[in-house]
Amino acid sequence: MSNIRSTDDPGVRFAKLMAELYYFMGQEMVAQLGEEKGKEAILAAVRKFGEARVKAMKEEARDLGLEAHGTETYRRVRDMPGTGWKTNPENPLEITYCPMCEAWEQFGSAGRELGYLYCQIDHVLYGGFGVRMERPLCRAKGDGACLFLLNEKG
Repeated sequence: MSNIRSTDDPGVRFAKLMAELYYFMGQEMVAQLGEEKGKEAILAAVRKFGEARVKAMKEEARDLGLEAHGTETYRRVRDMPGTGWKTNPENPLEITYCPMCEAWEQFGSAGRELGYLYCQIDHVLYGGFGVRMERPLCRAKGDGACLFLLNEKG
């Protein structure tokens, strides 16, 4: 089961705990609603959660006098700690380690599949700041890294 240790970085522990809670809730939604309806409900919940996060981050950006859109504003008011995630030193938009994905991987393909649904939140978050995000690589899909391609909407 869980590989969370009290000696882990607090951001890593939080991310893994959140990922495990999400997995068990998602698994239960699929079990009770069926695969199709369960996944639809998960994606709807992830979208609503992302929209609520964007709203709160935009309020903080406004309070700080930052622009309402853009990757720099998003990075400055991002609510999820970045500690624990590892990136390619040559490309900081390539995530080589994600504690959430590590938590999902312990549940095998079912964990990665549900985890990938959660990863869709990044589209909502970046989109809320006027940034189009593409992710041609995703660890939850079995890739060795997550690769974020970001373009400011014009």
